[in-house]
Amino acid sequence: MKIDDFELLKRKIMRERGFNCKCYKESSLKRRIRIRMKANNIHSYSEYIRFLTGNEEEYDKLIDVLTVNVTEFFRDSETYDKIKELILPELISRKREEGRKIIRIWSAGCASGEEPYSISILLREYLGDKIDDFIIFIRATDIDEKSLELARKGEYKSDALKNVKKHFIRKYFEKVNDGYRIRDSIRNMVKFGKHDIISGKTQRYFDLILCRNVLIYLSRDAQKSLFEMFHQALNKKGYLIIGKTETMHEQMPNKFELIDLSERIYREIS
Repeated sequence: MKIDDFELLKRKIMRERGFNCKCYKESSLKRRIRIRMKANNIHSYSEYIRFLTGNEEEYDKLIDVLTVNVTEFFRDSETYDKIKELILPELISRKREEGRKIIRIWSAGCASGEEPYSISILLREYLGDKIDDFIIFIRATDIDEKSLELARKGEYKSDALKNVKKHFIRKYFEKVNDGYRIRDSIRNMVKFGKHDIISGKTQRYFDLILCRNVLIYLSRDAQKSLFEMFHQALNKKGYLIIGKTETMHEQMPNKFELIDLSERIYREIS
């Protein structure tokens, strides 16, 4: 059976860049690929396949379009309020009762780092001078290497800080050129790494996973696989937060309990 050109293009992207197109919604994938085709005045997938061959610059631009990197500090501030009010008190109390000092958090699809850095700030504010009572690991991953480079650098334009309280800016940022740089006390809490949540190695032992505004770009089957992976990756009673417009898969009710509907907060059920 003849394979159509769109399928050949998906296989090429997976083979040469490790980006798993098969799990993404076809309509969303086609729309994003056509952005690059239009930019290069290309009208067919077969022509775009030829154009991509050996064209590293175009590959980079295509991956930028395929990956979603719209983010800012404390995006959806209500979500962070719930983390502070619901999750951290229960998590910290449970850690102390069990005599455990390690807290592990995963920001999956972290883009340029605003989300994991926001979580770092939240933890420092919540724990205060008790922060050294715990060993905190914040794992931040994305498939886009350019975004990860920006995240590691930790420098942001003023617009990215529009939701950050002024005293947080004074406390956790330093002014540089026409923007701000995150201070080392926050930067050192986060470890960035390239990882494809669809086909990458499964992560383990997290107390909280944030994967917001990623699921909407995946097929329902891929979402189910992702929820199953998150369930395996979470510690007992660990928390999962997804995007406000995203929904838990209908086959997952025996693995997650709903904690807050408006902020899409769930807790692992063993």
